[in-house]
Amino acid sequence: MRTRPISPFVKGIFGLILILGALATMWLLVSLTVVRIAQHNKSLRPTLLKPYNNIIRPIAGRPHSPYALLEHVGRRSGRTYLTPVGAFPYEDGFVIGLSYGADVDWCRNVMASGHAAVQWRGRTFRLERPEIISMSPAVLQAIPPYFRLPARELKRLVWLHQSSA
Repeated sequence: MRTRPISPFVKGIFGLILILGALATMWLLVSLTVVRIAQHNKSLRPTLLKPYNNIIRPIAGRPHSPYALLEHVGRRSGRTYLTPVGAFPYEDGFVIGLSYGADVDWCRNVMASGHAAVQWRGRTFRLERPEIISMSPAVLQAIPPYFRLPARELKRLVWLHQSSA
């Protein structure tokens, strides 16, 4: 029995899928490494996170992006900031993981002002009444399967409720 040769088109598609899978795996490993280092060494956070955020910011909040873009106001400067975050719909709002703890600037700004906006999948949501909650099975279920493995590491999250106005 003779086998049919594989067409160059199929080989090309298969190669592209392998390359994209390798890139996604590499990005996940780099991201987890940056998170681990930043969690344990606060002095390295600005050095590590500024370039990382600059890479993520242009794609965050777009229709097919896994990242959201958090708009918040500085508690001292009054300046508006855009921070890429992992935000997920949960009950009447969104939860955002506190990968580096509650002492990060965006969290402190949101808690101080009591409101923020999230650009998620191409839409903007006005949010208010932030509260810090612990990870629970219900919250973990709200997170998409492809984010659950890294999300298991989270101990606390910020839960922002949709604005009634």
